Amino acid sequence: MELFEAYIEEQALRKAMEHSRSAAGQRKEAMGLLAGEVREWIGRRYVVVSDYLTAGNSATSVSVSFSEEAFPQLAKQINESRRKNKIVVGWSHSHPNFGCFLSSTDVQTQKKYFSEEFSIAMVIDPVRREKKVFKINGRENGYRESSYAVIRSRE
Repeated sequence: MELFEAYIEEQALRKAMEHSRSAAGQRKEAMGLLAGEVREWIGRRYVVVSDYLTAGNSATSVSVSFSEEAFPQLAKQINESRRKNKIVVGWSHSHPNFGCFLSSTDVQTQKKYFSEEFSIAMVIDPVRREKKVFKINGRENGYRESSYAVIRSRE
C-alpha cells in the first residue's frame, strides 16, 4: 500500500480552492493555514489536513500576506482547532495563472514559519486548475513536490 506524505480532506481543499478562485477573480493571490494532525504508520510520518484557516489577506497579483487585522481572527481559529486536537501542519497560497511552484520568497516563508519536518506548503493555481504540495528538502532554496491524496467525505 502506498503511503502519501499528506492526506487532504475534501472539505478543507474545497475551502482553499474557493478562496483562491475568489481572489483570482480580483487578480490577487490568496493564502491560509492548513490545520490537521501528524500521524505515523510503519515508522513513516504523514499529515492529515482537516481544515483551511484564513482571515483578511493583503494581496496583489504576485504576493500575499495576512493583513494586520487578520491575526486575532487567525488566533481564534487556531485555538478552536487546538480544542479539537488539531495543529497547524502547513500553509496554502495561490499563484493565479503562474503555475504551482515555490518561489524563493515562498521557500523562505516555509523555512521561517513552517520548519517542522512534517510541514507542507500547498500551492493552488485556480486559473490553470492545478494544485501541488511541497516540502523543503534541506538545500539552500531547495524544495520538492510531495505526494498527497484527497480524502473524500464519508457523508
